[in-house]
Amino acid sequence: MRKLSYSLDVPYLRKIKAEIVPTLFTVHQFSLIEKRFLGKKMTISEKNEFSRTISKKIKAIHKLMEKEDFWVYGKEKILPDRLKKAREYLHSFSRKFKNRPVLITGSFLYKKKYKDIDVFVISKYEKNDYCQGKFHINYLAEEAYHSLFFNSLRKVCVSNREITSAVMTEKANISTFISLYQELCNDLQQRFIGVKKTLREFLLQAAYFSKSPLPGSDELHEQAKAILKMKTPQKIIKKIFVQAMMMGVSPKKAISEMNAMISSYKDIAKEYPLYKEYYYDLIDSFQEVAALES
Repeated sequence: MRKLSYSLDVPYLRKIKAEIVPTLFTVHQFSLIEKRFLGKKMTISEKNEFSRTISKKIKAIHKLMEKEDFWVYGKEKILPDRLKKAREYLHSFSRKFKNRPVLITGSFLYKKKYKDIDVFVISKYEKNDYCQGKFHINYLAEEAYHSLFFNSLRKVCVSNREITSAVMTEKANISTFISLYQELCNDLQQRFIGVKKTLREFLLQAAYFSKSPLPGSDELHEQAKAILKMKTPQKIIKKIFVQAMMMGVSPKKAISEMNAMISSYKDIAKEYPLYKEYYYDLIDSFQEVAALES
């Protein structure tokens, strides 16, 4: 007799016996159900009877009452075969990370070619990320539900928990955004291998300051890819930076921040004249913001 993939609460079953006998099962069938789920020995004829009729009916009832065990967000962007695989992987990781929210996201869901499979685990404690074969296990603190990153991530993902519309309480810091812009310009100048990650983070924060809808991970990927294909990506980066500053920062704050950056970079340019052109490109973007806000 094939092993059932679930169990029944026999004491509860006895409690509701009057409601299911004889409506769903006969008295004899009910006794066989008790035997089966109490682990009592059954005769060959009883096993055959249970397998032919009773188990099929129980499975049908179980399927009817079964709740969805995964939720899909951005389904229209997910490749059908990847959705099936993602559900299988999600089941496995849900068992490994018991009682924790787990999400599968990234290019695996929507691109034919992908580098690895991103698995995000919402954890109470901070833990180091690690790789397990083709999977990249990432830990996010519970506060992540309210972050820019998570609100972007959740747009295309498969989750073992329903993701309700959480209030985004994280406020991007203007000083951090300016530093990110400088870091990105430097990465582009040096052709740093990790520039894609910096660019995606910059685009996410720029969308926030520009009061635009936050892009999903797939949109960030495509935007970054398109920008890096340009001959002079610095030009579009500058335009995005100026627009974000204009839309998301008060004129007084923007002018103050920009003047401080202009003064600082003029001093640096004097100290390192070899990189004068690069520093003055940055100064030019700061001056543009200051002029437009005046």
